[in-house]
Amino acid sequence: MQNYRVLKDITLGKLWNLQNVVPLTPLVAVIGKNGSGKSTLFDSFGFLADCLSFGVEEACDKRGRGGFERLVSSGSSGPVKFEIYYRESPSERPITYEISIALDKNNRPYVESERLRQRRKGQNRGRPFSFLNVEAGKGFAWVGESYGEEEASKVPVDLADLRKLAIATLGGLKEHSRITKFINFMENWYLSYFTLDAARSLPMAGPQKHLNIHGDNLVMLKIGMYNIPGYPEK
Repeated sequence: MQNYRVLKDITLGKLWNLQNVVPLTPLVAVIGKNGSGKSTLFDSFGFLADCLSFGVEEACDKRGRGGFERLVSSGSSGPVKFEIYYRESPSERPITYEISIALDKNNRPYVESERLRQRRKGQNRGRPFSFLNVEAGKGFAWVGESYGEEEASKVPVDLADLRKLAIATLGGLKEHSRITKFINFMENWYLSYFTLDAARSLPMAGPQKHLNIHGDNLVMLKIGMYNIPGYPEK
């Protein structure tokens, strides 16, 4: 990620062009002193999820983010960039998603560019093939699973709303199955913006199994776990 608040330019884990780096594991602990960017790191995941659900302009204003000007790193005018390297399973070819968010001529945030890449079947080296490549709402996408091969086809993309993600639009179409799978991956992120004051409260609802987004059901979560069959008494 680049230019997202205090995260001026950081990389966590493996990318398609950094193959000798240890990838992130299913469980990652982030430790650091106050103000080092821990909360910002996790909010960056929430920001991407909000971009997918609501569009980039609304995502910049949600959850007290205060707009694009407050999101971009100090001393930088942007754009804000993210790159995700993702493998659905050990047998799947990894996918790289890249997005760049900037201000348009009217000082409104928009999707400057968006790209999805994946190596072709049997390709173990070289630059991955871009099966979605959009700049300022215009570009191309490849239909099917085998990009660049006979059964794949290239279709133009021309988005009417530059504040919406291309993957959000195309992912709803059956022919873009790989985009749909990537969207499912992003939609399965679950973030809790935990605050101590909220956690100390006692909600009116009964026992619950999952921590909610604010953490104000923590006490009922504990009670709910004791009520789960097979859960230890202490």
